Amino acid sequence: MTPNPTPVEALPLEPSKAQSGLVNVFRNFGLRNRSGYSIPSAASLTLGSNHSSHRLDYFGGVAPHDGYELLERLKKHKPIQDRIAAAESLRTTVADYPSEFVNDIWYNAQDLVSSDFPAEARQAALKLFTACLKCVTEPSALDRLRYYRTIAQYDHPDDFDDQLQTMLVLTSGGRNLASFEREIGGLLSKWLKILFTEASKARQIRKREGGSLDSLSGAEFCLKELFKFVTSIIKFNFQTFEEKEISQLLGDVLSICRKTTDKKDIECSIVFIEALVTYGYIPPDSLRPCIEILCGTYANIRDLVDATWNTVSNLCKSHMAHKCILTFLEIMRKPAKKSQSPNTNTLRGAIMFLEKLLLGKEEEGLPKIQISMFMPAIKHALAVDSARLEVDVIKTISHILARPDIVSRISYDEWTIPLEILVHISRRTTERADGVSLRRLGVNPVLKSRSQDKEMNTSISQSIFEIINQLEEACRQPEFCQVEGVVDFFLQVFGHIPDSTAEFVINHYASEHLCYPSCTEWLSNSRRLIKIFFQTRTRPSEMRIQVLALIKDVYETIREVCEEPFLYEPVRAVLEDIQTETDPKVLEALVKIVVDVAADSNWDMFNYLVATLIRYARLDQNSDYKSGAVAFSRPTSTVPSIHGSLVNIVTRGLVRMFMRNMNTDAVKAVRIYEEIVKIAGCSICESDARLSAMKLLFRIRADSENCILLVDSPEADYLAGVLNRSGKSGSSSDEKEASSVVSLAKEEENSSSSRSNRSNSVSQSMLFRHQSSRGAIERFDKSKRRIPLWGYPETRPLPETPSHESSQVLLTFYDPGSEFPVKLGPTLDPKSALRVSLWMEQIIPIIQQGCDWEIYSYVLCHLPSQLANKTAFRNCKAHIGLLRNYVCDQLHTNRMPSTELPTEVKRADIAVSLIHLLTVLISYREHFAKNETEGIVKAFQLGLHSWNRTAKPCIHALSVCCYELPQSTSKYLSGILTKLSQIITSPVVSVHILEFLSALAKLPALYSNFTEPDFRNIFGIAFRYIQHARETAAQQSQRSSFHARVGSKDTENTTTEQSDLPQYVLTLAYNVLTMWFLSLRLSERQKYVSWIIRGLVLHDHSNQVDEQSEACIDMLQRFTFSENDCIAPEKLNKSSGFVTKNWLHGMTILTVQMAPDSGVSRFTIRRPAGTSYYSVKPESRGSHNAMKMRYTEVDDSCNSDSNNFSVARVLPSHLLLQLAGGTGSTDYLKPISIPDDDKSRRAIDVFDRIPVVDFHKVGVVYVGAGQTEETEILANAMGSPDYTDFIGGLGELISLKGASINSGGLDYEDNIDGQFMYFWKDRTTEIAFHITTMMPTPDNDPQCTYKKRHIGNDFVNIIFNNSGLPWRFGTIPSQFNFVSIVISPEARSTFVSSRLAQRGPEDTLFYRVQVCCKEGFSDISPAQEPKMVSARSLPSFVRNLALNASIYSHVFSEGGREHISNPRHRLRSIKQLRERLGAPTVPFQLGKTTPQPNRRVSAMSTQTTSTDYSLRSSNAPLNGDTDETEDLLASLDFSRYT
Repeated sequence: MTPNPTPVEALPLEPSKAQSGLVNVFRNFGLRNRSGYSIPSAASLTLGSNHSSHRLDYFGGVAPHDGYELLERLKKHKPIQDRIAAAESLRTTVADYPSEFVNDIWYNAQDLVSSDFPAEARQAALKLFTACLKCVTEPSALDRLRYYRTIAQYDHPDDFDDQLQTMLVLTSGGRNLASFEREIGGLLSKWLKILFTEASKARQIRKREGGSLDSLSGAEFCLKELFKFVTSIIKFNFQTFEEKEISQLLGDVLSICRKTTDKKDIECSIVFIEALVTYGYIPPDSLRPCIEILCGTYANIRDLVDATWNTVSNLCKSHMAHKCILTFLEIMRKPAKKSQSPNTNTLRGAIMFLEKLLLGKEEEGLPKIQISMFMPAIKHALAVDSARLEVDVIKTISHILARPDIVSRISYDEWTIPLEILVHISRRTTERADGVSLRRLGVNPVLKSRSQDKEMNTSISQSIFEIINQLEEACRQPEFCQVEGVVDFFLQVFGHIPDSTAEFVINHYASEHLCYPSCTEWLSNSRRLIKIFFQTRTRPSEMRIQVLALIKDVYETIREVCEEPFLYEPVRAVLEDIQTETDPKVLEALVKIVVDVAADSNWDMFNYLVATLIRYARLDQNSDYKSGAVAFSRPTSTVPSIHGSLVNIVTRGLVRMFMRNMNTDAVKAVRIYEEIVKIAGCSICESDARLSAMKLLFRIRADSENCILLVDSPEADYLAGVLNRSGKSGSSSDEKEASSVVSLAKEEENSSSSRSNRSNSVSQSMLFRHQSSRGAIERFDKSKRRIPLWGYPETRPLPETPSHESSQVLLTFYDPGSEFPVKLGPTLDPKSALRVSLWMEQIIPIIQQGCDWEIYSYVLCHLPSQLANKTAFRNCKAHIGLLRNYVCDQLHTNRMPSTELPTEVKRADIAVSLIHLLTVLISYREHFAKNETEGIVKAFQLGLHSWNRTAKPCIHALSVCCYELPQSTSKYLSGILTKLSQIITSPVVSVHILEFLSALAKLPALYSNFTEPDFRNIFGIAFRYIQHARETAAQQSQRSSFHARVGSKDTENTTTEQSDLPQYVLTLAYNVLTMWFLSLRLSERQKYVSWIIRGLVLHDHSNQVDEQSEACIDMLQRFTFSENDCIAPEKLNKSSGFVTKNWLHGMTILTVQMAPDSGVSRFTIRRPAGTSYYSVKPESRGSHNAMKMRYTEVDDSCNSDSNNFSVARVLPSHLLLQLAGGTGSTDYLKPISIPDDDKSRRAIDVFDRIPVVDFHKVGVVYVGAGQTEETEILANAMGSPDYTDFIGGLGELISLKGASINSGGLDYEDNIDGQFMYFWKDRTTEIAFHITTMMPTPDNDPQCTYKKRHIGNDFVNIIFNNSGLPWRFGTIPSQFNFVSIVISPEARSTFVSSRLAQRGPEDTLFYRVQVCCKEGFSDISPAQEPKMVSARSLPSFVRNLALNASIYSHVFSEGGREHISNPRHRLRSIKQLRERLGAPTVPFQLGKTTPQPNRRVSAMSTQTTSTDYSLRSSNAPLNGDTDETEDLLASLDFSRYT
């Protein structure tokens, strides 16, 4: 039974039960978009549905009845809706029908695809066609053609998805094109164009409406599917197409690539091209367009790089490889048609592909290309101005250079082009790889960079940096042959090269001698190096200095062979930009080159070099700056330098130039000197630069022949300490005490009471003398202090070590016409002679007005030592006078320049420095009028009390004035003594006051007009110091014992100084007392005796006369009424019949030798102060009983000096005092007979051997020119003429052989120590001079030990230093040499010049005298700081220094114990003899009384007074003198009965 078929109309349209995966994908895109395309339904894509297969089984290959009905409804005359419904029904059941029935269906439905029908009909028909094609198993060729044409004629884009599905089924997915292979090519091209157009429209709409980029329109999907279809067709049917068809199809694909904005299109195109390359070939005409697309894609779309490269690599592995490479090169050589803009991406891709081919491995099968072809093509490609292209090019070159195997294949000639390419690309950059601007590196001009190019420029810079490193590494390989070209490349891109590469370039130029004349372009090479590496300020200092070193070496090499215009070209090149140089290291190297070149350059070049340095210092703008007309900035540096400011470096260079030229070219030296003087005086110049100039100028000296020389040390130790510029303060231990000098002087002057809180005790002051008074100052905030620019001693003050020899070409300027009266003589050319006056013109305003403290202090410290060289200032008479006026005015008015002083420096320190300066100016006395010299002395007088710490230097200066300005000093001498008496309570000046009085006593011409108050002033000063010394010694003894008990070591270092000074003061005080008493006229002495004795007695608290006072009183008894110098007669032999008898009579040993027969007698009176001899002869009977006495007085080693009186004067009272036996009690004066035994005779003989006067021995050593060693110094057998004159003034020439004087150890029997010696004496002292040049040097004594045994044992040595070098204490080492008095000529002289020089008057020749002491010595001499002394005064001045130094040395050698003089030794011997005989040893036995510590002898009164002149403060009143004291004074005052 046949079932009734369901009517067609009633058949529902059931969807397929099977849903393919592709349907789900389509649905994700949306059902329909604005383009009118619909996503295919699941039913239309179900290719193998068999849901109704049971029906086919039923019909058995015959169409069922309903099939015919549907077919009928499908026919053309049926309504359209019926046809659509029938098509839909048939589509689902067509698989059940036989093939013939399927053809009928196709025939009846084919008109539905016409555009005349609605889309619903078209789509139903296409789906039906698809189903039909799936059912047809083996259609005939004609059927396939008919099917194809039916599908192909459909051109409505809205339904392309169904159309494409139908074509896929027909072609089996592109595999089978049978029957229509000749027609499908055109169809595919047509479809590609239509779909790309629709896809582009959809993209534009989406972009305009802001749609999501991830959404996909139907047209885009269809285009993608079409690309797949086309690719499959090519893949399976390439051989069926003609070449023109392939070209057409490929052209359409490439056109899409050019026009599309979606990389998916390009991706599909690349797949198509790859399939074309893989399964066919690219038509030759289409090769270039295809490669251009591939290149652009590779360069622009990163996601398609691998796919594109696969396509190109396959292409290059094909038979078209060569053609392909040529196409790449052609693209690069002719990047675009002239009428079109170049496609940069195409060029980039071509370069990248060729790079990969070049770098590809052989096993990959890729063709090899030559670098010689690649690089020229790149160069052509760079005609396109594209930063991206250049980035790729430079990366390509970097990749190539990273392959050593490829670099090794590059020939010498092939390097040129890649280096040119790199240079070209580098011009685009504006920064180095590290971000530094190329403009800062000196690269000009630099292209303006757009903001959008910055990233690419940075990439280029980084790539260039990598390439430079690669090339540098390659250049270091021995086999690399293109070093020269690479170095040239480095120079062209110098802004990019790192410092290591720059150093390599410089070394290459040096090693290959490219900057030397052996290279034809040496000048241009030199300029190039200088411009690139030296004038580029961002390069390291060391590199720039390396360039300078190369240029300097070039100059040194060619200076003897090259002509001058070319010789100096490199030097001028490095100096072109010096005015803006701010690197101190580089500037120093530049200046060094200038110095070296200037030494041997011609005059024009020399002037250029000097002017260059001066312009840098901006000195030429000084005047404009002061007037305010010009504003300019001085060169500064932010980099610290050991040489300070930049101008200082230039100044040191000028100093070095002067030092190098002063011995070779006077004109050059003078030129530089004048510029250095300008710097020193320039107020706007940096302080350190001015100091550098001054360090040279203050070391300029002139020798005796007026030749210029430089000294190492300016010998300014003392003033450096005063100004707090050295390790030890110039004020040292006395700083705290000095403040009392002024206050006490004013206290005395105003007759006011002492301040309540001030101690007036020497001992109390001594407790604190070693404590620093600057402790409080140091507690200030040191961070606010300015760092000192100089200190003393200076470390390397000059840039080079000066020569010790004088210049033979440079003299000091001298114009005899400037003298008055005018002198005859040659006038030197100021251009070739050094004008010291220019230097003085800069110094005087500083002294007058002051300036910055660093400069002002340096001038104050160093000017005096330079002025000591008078020869250097021979043409500065007016300047010296002006300087004296300013200094005196400041000291007179106490108005110092208004300079801001550091906290540790006081105005008193400035005054000390000015006083020292004025002291040196004494040596220029011949330039001063009388009132001017008086102004000098007045300044020193005022300085005794006007400022703190100025008393001591003023006393020293006045000591020199006594010798050099006697008339002016004599005028103010009385006032000076008054000031001294007012400041004696300061322990700081005690020694110096006494030394001054001691020296003054030996100059009678100065005090010839003294009155009684003046002498009493001096005696009063001596009395006070005796008292102070006694008190200080006692208190120190107490402290020493205390410290010994408690084991303290706090005062260990100061024990010697604290113990020896009081003893030295005591000795000096007694010597002053003695010398000044002897200086009195004989008729005046008696009236001072009572006053002097009172002062000697009252200084002792015990009402006892101490031993030294006893000796002093004995001296008074000896010389009060006599001025005779006694000569001992010959001794009488016992065989002569004389009878001898000895008695002790008070302090006298009386010996009477008498001839019994005649009564002729000789009286010998031995006393502490001397021994007197008297001859007595009785008169005949009938004559009066008068006696004629002959008086002679002998002292064992006495000789007369220049001050001996020509006529001996004796008064009658003298004889009485000699015979009276001294003073004392009745028991003490009772004569005691001395036994005539051997012991007594030995005692008297020993007493006779004790000298009456103090004896000293002083060595004199001559140091010849340049001598520094002990042996050569002691071996001198003669000295210079001025030395001979000097020793001739020390004393009297004595023949040693048979001499009866004390020679101080010199042999006077066999002339072992020479034939003669110099000997000096006065009434209290003898000095023997051990002069080495007068001692022979035996041949068997090359070490001069015979001389040294005398010199080495002398406490004091006088060194006449004519070596021209500073004397070093200890040159002649000895344990006993404590003091060296060094005498140096103010102008150094050689051996020959010192003997041939024409000597002027002695009062114009000056010498520098300084006392050098052993460590531990106190400041005891006026020459502790150097003093200038004339040749006329030199012997007496130095002798007095030696005498005082010897006295102190004796005290020092005894460890500070009391110094015992010879008169005291004689007194002790007499007391010992009395003690042995049982006689009283104390002249007076007084009752014990209470000590009166405040009792003093006034300096201006003849009576004891209670006025307090001591250092102690006490308000205890005096109760008056005791009876015992008055009795003692009465018994001692022998003037009452004489």
